[in-house]
Amino acid sequence: MGKLKKRSVKQNIIAIVYDFDGTLSPHNMQEETIFKDYGVRKDEIWQKADHLVASGYERTLAYLKLLIHDKAFKEHPLKRDRLRHLARHITYFPGVPTFFPMIERELEKMAGVTEWGISIEHYLVSSGMVEILEGTRIFKYFTKAYACEYEYGMSGPIFPKLVINDTNKTQFLFRINKGKLNLREDINSHMPEQQRRIPFRNMIYIGDSITDIPSMTVMQRYGGHAIAVFDPSRKLPRRVMEMVKEKKVDHFAPADYRKNALLVKIIRTVLRKIVSSIVYRGSAGMSFDWVQSADE
Repeated sequence: MGKLKKRSVKQNIIAIVYDFDGTLSPHNMQEETIFKDYGVRKDEIWQKADHLVASGYERTLAYLKLLIHDKAFKEHPLKRDRLRHLARHITYFPGVPTFFPMIERELEKMAGVTEWGISIEHYLVSSGMVEILEGTRIFKYFTKAYACEYEYGMSGPIFPKLVINDTNKTQFLFRINKGKLNLREDINSHMPEQQRRIPFRNMIYIGDSITDIPSMTVMQRYGGHAIAVFDPSRKLPRRVMEMVKEKKVDHFAPADYRKNALLVKIIRTVLRKIVSSIVYRGSAGMSFDWVQSADE
């Protein structure tokens, strides 16, 4: 006769998932790096991308195609190392470079964090380019960064290896949720909630525009937290007001990541809520999954 064996599933990790352009940086990463380096006008490139979209191209694939086949890039193909080097030109919203170690220190001060071994992980999910992100000064803080990626040959990019758009971003939330971060791992098979590495209730998504709505919707549907940010040097954008009005987000704030800024206060509040939930569930014995096993 088999017996019930108690298996611990801690679920004591918190994940913050970020978009990049408009969320951590005020600009589009390609504009600050590739376009400036090649001397191409951003309005011309995006206009060409719009024409491709009008002809049936998916928007992200459209710009990736241009970065291979447009005249300037045919003459001088992109190089992976060059893209990483160009990342030094990326600008950030206030406080971003010091935010990650700061928020981890803030978490460590919260009651129950040490006792229950609670930790935090940071993830990037972007329609930008991973080769640029790898060269940023903040890349070291991320457990995993998902972004568009090329397959490279001797003369430069051959074909898009990974394409991320506003809709398929959501699969990466489930990868984080299930702990299946490698793209070779299947995420479609059922996994009981108790066995998921980071439950959605432990996750925060930070984005800036309507392209983030699918990810924010997934967060809210499964008990996670969604925060919208906007450029602090500008007025509250209509798109963010609409997201708030339609209840697509739980909170919104200027993209100011300095310690005493409103956004960081909101993140602290959400972290305290998540920590309290982890401590409560652990204390109540809800962090265990009962499974059938054979007698030993």
